[in-house]
Amino acid sequence: MNIGLIGRARSGKDTVGRILLDHGGYERVAFADPLKAAALKLDPLIHTDHPSGVERLSEILATPNALTWEDAKDMFPEVRRILQELGAAMRAIDPEFWLRAGLARAEEVNRQTGRPAVVTDVRYPNEADSLKRAGFHLIYVDRPGIPHLTHESEGALGPVDADFVIENDGSLDDLKERVRTVYHQIHTDESRRHYARAHS
Repeated sequence: MNIGLIGRARSGKDTVGRILLDHGGYERVAFADPLKAAALKLDPLIHTDHPSGVERLSEILATPNALTWEDAKDMFPEVRRILQELGAAMRAIDPEFWLRAGLARAEEVNRQTGRPAVVTDVRYPNEADSLKRAGFHLIYVDRPGIPHLTHESEGALGPVDADFVIENDGSLDDLKERVRTVYHQIHTDESRRHYARAHS
């Protein structure tokens, strides 16, 4: 019952992922995790309101700032740009680079914990295709009213590429209920699939 989440930036994919962690026993995996680790290794200078005018990426993410990556991307667009350009540069060399790392991590989670994985940042068609071939269920998280970014990673996938669509247009409790509904539908589909295989 591995799951991949599709959706635009700020649509609520990470929130859906946390709900699955809390209520479905999932383990989080993200294609961007090794990308973020690589960006931290490079540790570029970011323009900020610091007296010097710049800070290292590691300083922005460290205490006492204690910013999350999402906070850093929102407060400093340069952080988002660096991640996007670094990710695109590696994909230009090897389109499957980040994908292989993410799939390997998901398999490791399944094997070591016995729990399903939720990949919270499916953005490209090759990622969606590979996850489907690996038996993942894809969910599109749709949040009306969020701005559309122009980077290639935004809008490459849509609701048509997913098995299920969750509308994130209400309260957190509404979202939790919709996630639970889709989770139970996936569980039912999986049970039917296993039954059909066992009796074929």
